[in-house]
Amino acid sequence: MPPPPSNRNVLLKTVNVDAMVTPQPPHIPVIVLGLEDGRSFTLYYVPYEIVIAINKLQRKTDSPVLEFGPRETLFEVLLDFQPLLKDLKEKLIRVIIDEFNYETALYTATVEFNLGGIIMKRKMVPSHAIYLALLLGKPIYVLSKLVDEQEALEEEMKDLEDEEKQT
Repeated sequence: MPPPPSNRNVLLKTVNVDAMVTPQPPHIPVIVLGLEDGRSFTLYYVPYEIVIAINKLQRKTDSPVLEFGPRETLFEVLLDFQPLLKDLKEKLIRVIIDEFNYETALYTATVEFNLGGIIMKRKMVPSHAIYLALLLGKPIYVLSKLVDEQEALEEEMKDLEDEEKQT
């Protein structure tokens, strides 16, 4: 499926991040980014351990991750060593969710680092990039075109569901 036409390429700043597992079956782990224009952008099927780690980082839970037994994930270990990440914090500029691959249906985030006047851009899994930005207190942005496309797709799916209910 080709990308829908859109000429909006404004960066929208994230003002809040919620990580959760949807309450209705099939219980999908998601990250919801609240944006400065009042809209939201949702990443679906994110790694469950990142949902737990974001909630621990935001002090929403202290409960152990029972699914992994007594073992911790890399995300929890990084949380414990946050003060040692000072150099990385100084170099990280921002995270931008700015790509969608229409063949794989996957988003990509660009993470920008300042290496003494040289800006290095790395492509990352968005949920990992979001966690890194939250851990280091750096801004997260979403390309408005992606938000527009997600809203259009959600509206289309809602219309299809309504049609199915009528038949």
